[in-house]
Order: sequence, then C-alpha cells, then structure tokens
Amino acid sequence: MAAKIYDVCIVGSGAAGGTLAAHLAQRGVDVAIVEGGPRVNTRTAFNTHGMPFDFPNRHIPTMRPGVEGFDSERSRGVGGKTMLWNAVAWRLSHRDFNGRSIDGVGEDWPIDYPDLAPYYDRIEREVGVCGNRDHLEDLPDGIFLPPAPMKLSDLLVKRGAERLGIKVIHVRKATLTIPAPTRPACHYCGNCMAGCDVAAKYNSYDVHMAPALKTGRLNILSNSIVREVMVSAENRATGVRFFDRHTMKEGEVRGRCVVVSCACVQSVALLLMSRTRLYPDGLANSSGQLGKNFIPHFTGGVEAFLTDLIGKPAVNDEGFLDHAYVPSFMHTHKRDYARSFAMQFNYQNRRSVGWAREIRGFGRTYKDAVKVRYPAFLVFSPYGEMLPNNESYVDLDWNRTDEFGMPEARRKVAWGENDKKLFAEMQNWSVEILKSAGAEILNIYEQPATNHELGGCRMGSDPRRSVVNADCRSHDVPNLYVVDGSVFPSASEKNPTLTIMALAARTADGISRRLQTKEM
Repeated sequence: MAAKIYDVCIVGSGAAGGTLAAHLAQRGVDVAIVEGGPRVNTRTAFNTHGMPFDFPNRHIPTMRPGVEGFDSERSRGVGGKTMLWNAVAWRLSHRDFNGRSIDGVGEDWPIDYPDLAPYYDRIEREVGVCGNRDHLEDLPDGIFLPPAPMKLSDLLVKRGAERLGIKVIHVRKATLTIPAPTRPACHYCGNCMAGCDVAAKYNSYDVHMAPALKTGRLNILSNSIVREVMVSAENRATGVRFFDRHTMKEGEVRGRCVVVSCACVQSVALLLMSRTRLYPDGLANSSGQLGKNFIPHFTGGVEAFLTDLIGKPAVNDEGFLDHAYVPSFMHTHKRDYARSFAMQFNYQNRRSVGWAREIRGFGRTYKDAVKVRYPAFLVFSPYGEMLPNNESYVDLDWNRTDEFGMPEARRKVAWGENDKKLFAEMQNWSVEILKSAGAEILNIYEQPATNHELGGCRMGSDPRRSVVNADCRSHDVPNLYVVDGSVFPSASEKNPTLTIMALAARTADGISRRLQTKEM
C-alpha cells in the first residue's frame, strides 16, 4: 500500500515550523511535522517553580525526573525552543531591512517592512504580545496587550538613562498580561526560560499546533530525527528520511513540498548532510553560500548593584524577568562604526546568585555583604548586530559524530573590526547608564558572547549570493523552503523570533497559493 503523500512536510516544530504548520492546516492543507524530540506537557514537564535549595549542588534541571526532552540540539521536544525562550517580541524596522543601503555595510533583505507588517499584525493577534506604543521610528509599534508594569529597579535605571537623553521603554513579550479564552495571564513567577506551566507565555505547541490538530489536517511525528531531505532525479524535494530516536528504526515522510525549519544551525546542518549527485556540497547549495554569512547576535554584560536598593528588604519582584528595555538609539549619533545595539536588563533572576563569588569577605561579614546587596543586583545585557564576514560560518565535522552517529555542526565565529567597536561602545553606554542610575559596578564582561543564531541560509534576490528567495523558497529546488533564523540576511540588534513567526505566516500564504494553482 502506497505511503501517504502530504501536501507539506515540515522539519521542526518551533516558532517557524509550528506557526507554518498551523497556518497551513487551517487553510485545509495536509501537513506533517517531523520533530526529533518527544511531546512535552508544559504543565508537568519542567521545573518552572523549582528553587536551588531543592536540588543537589543547587542546580535546577530543565526537565523533571523521568521526563524526556531538550537534551540535545537534535532532540529538544515538540514546540522547540519556544518552550524555553524569554518571549521578547520586537518588530524589525525599515532600517533593519535595508542596512546596506543605509549604512553601506551588511546586506539588504529582498523584502521591506511593509511586506511583513500585515504578518506581524496577524501573529501578534494570535499569540498575544504585551507592550506599549512608543512611536519610535526604529521600533515599529504593533497590536499590544497592556504592558507589564516596570519594577522599581527599572524605574531607577529609567531615571538614570533620561539624564543622558536615552529612552527606556516597556519590554514587549509574547506573554499574556490579561487572560485569553484558552490561556491565563502571567502570574509572574520569574522563571520564564524554564518553561511556563500555564502557557501564559507563548509556545508553538499550545498556541498554534494544538488547535491545528483539531482540523484533522496536521500530523506530528515526534521522536523522529531527520537525517536527509530526499530529492528526485527531476530535482524536486520528495520528503525526508528519519530515524526513531529510541529504536533507531528508519522511516520516510513524503510530501509535495518540504520545509526545513530546524532552527538556524541545525537547518544548515541538515541541508549540508543532504548531499546528492546534483548537490555534492549540500542540498540547494549551487551558490556555495550554504553555511556562510553566519551572523549570531553578540552580547555584552555589566553586573552592578543599584545603590538605592542596597540594604532594602528582599521582595518578590522578579516578575517575568525583564520588564523594561533600552531600544536602539545610536543610529542618530555620529560614530565610526555601522549599525547599532539595544539593551535588555534585569532579566537574570536571583535563583542563581553567581555574583556572590565576586563579593569579598569571610564568614558572617561575607554573608552580610551578600545579603545586603541581594535586592540590588542588576545585569545589563546589550545586544549588538554582527556584520557578515568570510570567517564566520557553519559547517559539519564529518570526523566527529553525536550520539546518533550524525556529523556535528560546527560554528565558526570571527569578530570583525566593526563588531569590536560596537561591542566596546555598547559596554561603555551600559556603564554610563548604570552610573547615572547610581549603580556600583561589580563586573564588566571583556569579550562578546554569541546569542540568537542567525544566517547561514541567506535570503536574497541573486541566486549566486543567496540560498533562498524572498519567499523563503530555494533558488535551486523549486518545492524546497527554509523558514527560520537561518534565512536572515542581516541580524538587526532585535530579538528575532517575532520576525521568524511573521516569515512563517507569509510563507504559509505563498505555499497555499502554489498548492491551489498546482505550481508545487
């Protein structure tokens, strides 16, 4: 008996795959999601409310005892990283889509803000994004729920920043501040990146895929690790080959269209593994650009104590981690570098008091010094936009395999001169804002660290310089799509997930149209 051929086969179930699948299924498209991890019950799987003193060595495990998931990049769980993200949700602006045209460096997108704006609207309505309409040119307003109130520490920082002419705004997050018919409002337990046991914070399973399952048009194959995208002799994607993560038994899922949405590095890795006679250097890689132009965000960090809070009583004010934000402001300043940065702060909660190692003292004196500073600790984490360079890329190490026998993905990151200048500047401004807020500086990070992974499967109009087109469709294989952060031509300094979801919704419209007109 012939195996079912789905309209669309999607690899990955995170922000991109889950959104795309739901939008397609609601349009009557038959969809299969192939996900390497298990199904995860957000209500019972995570140690969301765990405290360090409940566990040996003060380490809080991600999963509760006996629960599978999130133990490797290839086997996280249904819902992907949306289960454990911080939910910060920004729109990109015209400046972000046109970096090369405006600043003469980086890469322009083949689409602009008006192309994505209606999809930002659609996603914000579906997932619920809290925030304030701030009327900033570089940070477009959206459709918002009421913002979460700023905490006392936020107001102290805001006062200090205003003295320098810098704006501090309410953070925008895909977290409910008022209840929805199927989701309660956030109860501010302060541990968002350890799951959300009521789904007040968006995750792609509870909000997008679970309702889509009721259509009968969506099938989720969990614990199924994809090792190859299959391509016919006629240069068409026909489906994927996978193996069961427990039994290692192999299987196939066939589709008229294949979408790779594994999350940046793993999407690149899957395409690199899917070598064929036509594509010996990786599927859809006639340009040689697959894996190139890797542009993760880089972060700095300044740890400090707000002196106005030293010695004050400790209170439960962690909220949903960060409630305020310093948006990009350097694009209006004269400077000797391109692009910009923004700042998240106060979002490293007090469940882990690693900063206590930096406090001098011994015995009772030491304990008192930690206790008195406990309510006052603050972390500034500025995010900078990395520019693409030839030394930063993703490839495969065919000599090193993971637990499943698959080659490991390698990340190569080299900081360019612009990145170094930007890093120094965002660290300096972080210190200046904190000092203006009356802070006692504890630690200034000396080196950048990578964060949100982007690039490696660049979107563009020129097939010689990019991997997919403006519709996220492969230049080489007409029914192969890639939808996640890997397609970003430039990174911006803004958290990327809302844009990934908007791209997924836009791609769903394009795929639906092509299926209806039998172009697929």
